[in-house]
Amino acid sequence: MGKLFHVILVQPILNLLILIYNILPWPDIGLATIILTVIIRLILAPLFNKSTKQQIMMNRLQPLIQKIQKQYKDDKEKLAKAQLELYRKHKVSPFGNLAITLIQLPIMLAVYRVFLLGFGPDIIQNNLYSFISQPQTINTLFLGFINLNKANVFMALLAAAVQYLSTKLSMSSLRQSQQQKNNQNPSQKMANALQKQMVFLGPIMTFVILVGLPSILGLYWVATTLFSVAQQWYILKNFKFEEVELE
Repeated sequence: MGKLFHVILVQPILNLLILIYNILPWPDIGLATIILTVIIRLILAPLFNKSTKQQIMMNRLQPLIQKIQKQYKDDKEKLAKAQLELYRKHKVSPFGNLAITLIQLPIMLAVYRVFLLGFGPDIIQNNLYSFISQPQTINTLFLGFINLNKANVFMALLAAAVQYLSTKLSMSSLRQSQQQKNNQNPSQKMANALQKQMVFLGPIMTFVILVGLPSILGLYWVATTLFSVAQQWYILKNFKFEEVELE
């Protein structure tokens, strides 16, 4: 299974990265990583956009879901039918985000695997396709001063800061999509409190994870998170979501 994962995902991503590196007018694996990130995020953009819009609509539907749960609390069959009808009416899939995440996750894991493998001559030679030229050396100095093969506190801090920005934007979209806050049940209030804690826990965890790893992982984290922030901002600004009224 591991070999199949390597051949289907890890090896193609590594070859694409080296191809980008070879095309650049100046050799810099950091710049190649940023370009690779943009390409991958553009490929995954339709899935990300759908996931984000689904999440916003699910948040907007919470007052109606609460009403249905209260109305049919003693009849699970009618409750299930009413919820499915609500989802169908508003074209929302309760498990849509899970499916989308499961599709994206292997690609993200493959990218991290590429960076963890490193860029030693043996790794490159054993994984490069015949039509991709093998570079004589890989320049791992990003912008001439950050060695991406080594851990870097600054890169870990930058990744944590960008993660904070992303989480704050997600919280902002959640507040915009929620309605009738005074009618939130205890479980929703607890979920909201947990999400507020993640504004700080997320960046802390990001820093702890990345501070001891090669900083190229931090660079990828920064690039992919910034792209995610831009996508969220674009969706919130350009897509109009239908208003959900209590019936």
